[in-house]
Amino acid sequence: MKIDLHNHTTYSDGVLSCEELVLRAKRNGVSVFALTDHDSVFGCEEAFQFGLKYGVYVIKGLELSTYYKGESVHIVCLFHKNIIPEEWVKFSEEIIQKRRARAIQMMQNIENIYHLKVDIPTLINENVIITRANMLRNVAENNAMSLEEASFYVSKESKAYIPSTKWSVKEGLELARKTNCFTILAHPCLLKEEYVEEILSYGFDGMEVYYPSEKNREEYFKDLAVKYHLFYSGGSDCHGDSTHGDIGTKTLNWEEFKPILSRLEIAEEEVKKYAD
Repeated sequence: MKIDLHNHTTYSDGVLSCEELVLRAKRNGVSVFALTDHDSVFGCEEAFQFGLKYGVYVIKGLELSTYYKGESVHIVCLFHKNIIPEEWVKFSEEIIQKRRARAIQMMQNIENIYHLKVDIPTLINENVIITRANMLRNVAENNAMSLEEASFYVSKESKAYIPSTKWSVKEGLELARKTNCFTILAHPCLLKEEYVEEILSYGFDGMEVYYPSEKNREEYFKDLAVKYHLFYSGGSDCHGDSTHGDIGTKTLNWEEFKPILSRLEIAEEEVKKYAD
């Protein structure tokens, strides 16, 4: 049984719709996956219903953007009993407006400073939560550039860059605890190594020890998880494109997943119906 607890759709910066992601999971032999769009819960129920249709169990969640000492820190939050708390719906609604305003200003900056073509109406109309990945694709497509070539213009080094609205790790975890979420430190391999243990000291439930990156030191992060009494987690961080792993690239097995399922208070028999 393959369980993938980190995936995205077009409700944030993925390129697959909820139905397409569920079908991709089915094709790749994934029985259970979590939908964890950036700062957005709006695809969760849709993905869950498609999961029921096609025989894949969908865990509802989101990937919360926070910061620590100027570094971006992402927290995968999985919802207790697979029910989306109202607080996260309101949070997602507020983030939509803030991220759209930031995206518009950044794209205008790219146009004015670097004299590149951008398509702001399409960016706004085709995306819900807009991240730099959405902006990157827009710049690349409208200027016949590769994603690699276009990446500078949305980077922190670009004169067009505007920081996104983020909470501190402490603030993010406080909201997650208040709403009884299961919290996972996402892709610690992408953080500055000297910060990882400092961040873990704020108190998480799990850590993403399985992640599809050459930077990932799986055994090292497993040891850290044991040291801080954290559950193992893992996921492909699937966005449906070539910049991330495909769904099912990195997964948990059933024994690793059971304690997480227990903490979420989701019945094992409900999920096991979707086993291969």
